[in-house]
Amino acid sequence: MPSSSPSGRRRPPTLRDVAELADVSIKTVSNVVNDYPHVKDSTRERVREAILQVGYRPQVVAQQLRTGESTMITLAVPSLTFSYFSNLAQEFIDEAQRRGRTILLHSTSAGREAERTVLEGFERVFGDGLIFNPLQLEEELFARMERTSQPTVFIGEHLPETLPQGSDYVRIDNVSAMVDATQHLLAQGRTKLAFLGVIDTVLGRQPHSSGSMRRDGFLAALEQAGIAHVPTRFQQVGDWHRPDGFAGARQLMERHPEIDGIVCGNDDLAIGVLAQLRQLGRHVPEDVAVIGYDDTPDSPFAIPALSTIAPDKHSLAATALDVLIERIGGYDGPPRTIDAPYSLVVRDSTVAGAGMNAPLPSEVLRETAETTVPAATTATTATTAPILPGPDHEELPR
Repeated sequence: MPSSSPSGRRRPPTLRDVAELADVSIKTVSNVVNDYPHVKDSTRERVREAILQVGYRPQVVAQQLRTGESTMITLAVPSLTFSYFSNLAQEFIDEAQRRGRTILLHSTSAGREAERTVLEGFERVFGDGLIFNPLQLEEELFARMERTSQPTVFIGEHLPETLPQGSDYVRIDNVSAMVDATQHLLAQGRTKLAFLGVIDTVLGRQPHSSGSMRRDGFLAALEQAGIAHVPTRFQQVGDWHRPDGFAGARQLMERHPEIDGIVCGNDDLAIGVLAQLRQLGRHVPEDVAVIGYDDTPDSPFAIPALSTIAPDKHSLAATALDVLIERIGGYDGPPRTIDAPYSLVVRDSTVAGAGMNAPLPSEVLRETAETTVPAATTATTATTAPILPGPDHEELPR
């Protein structure tokens, strides 16, 4: 049984302690700990009972030295106080467990330097690989890297076209998704459209920021429909929160009272827009249709229920883990960019009577099916789908 060290601290229990209590060999205990087959059920149960009694836990460092892998993966996200990232983290935890892996959660809420520490590999390597959602790093920083410090999969936005060796990128195609959102408003006969969500900062102006790509999707849909865009119908905001949408909508409607549809950078902005339109006496969707992005938990309960784009977080997590495990297993091919699916969720804010989560009208389904998604650098591409319950997601300002 574990004894005390000369310093008086209790020695951690070992395989030998378990073996002595269960009256088996150390090898048998190791086989049970690693869940190897060919151990009798009665012996396995006796060993597990001994493990429980002495409080033995395998040491990850020892396992990593022995096998070269710890089965642990670091997930670094901007903040766990936002429901999008906490829910996304849960998807990763669940999917990792199905693959016999453990997720180490790391928040970079301290800011840019915290993100840079993650990108440079921490001061010490944690786990076998990294899944990283950057938010505050310049795209040029990634472009200058020749290779990541460990197998890495990037998620989110703010990534350049050229990725460092040793990494892959699993994303939602923001441009294509916003094309679909805008085409949905056009299909309802809306022609005087505005985009609310421009952030005029260094990071906000990056070509692959969420705001830039969603704005580009809005413009692409107008161009495809042969509608000229009006520059003053792009509304700048300070952040992507509800008060920003509330204030921005007033400024926008004062400049352009003729607007009949507003495409918002995310759901928080859109919910703020809905509140402002109520205050202005504008009816939604009769006077102005509004659509968001993210399908946050509050979007079905907005007044009226908010139409939105719903990224498939489950697919994103599963795909990111699969390609990372390939990297951990020795794959060292060129970086891959893989698009995860999303859905267009139609509710009352764009189609009166659609309810909190209604099927797509047939004409919109046909248009969505005909939409071409830009090809990724691998055979895996994004798809759109009929309405399904979307992810619970609160967006950080981008």
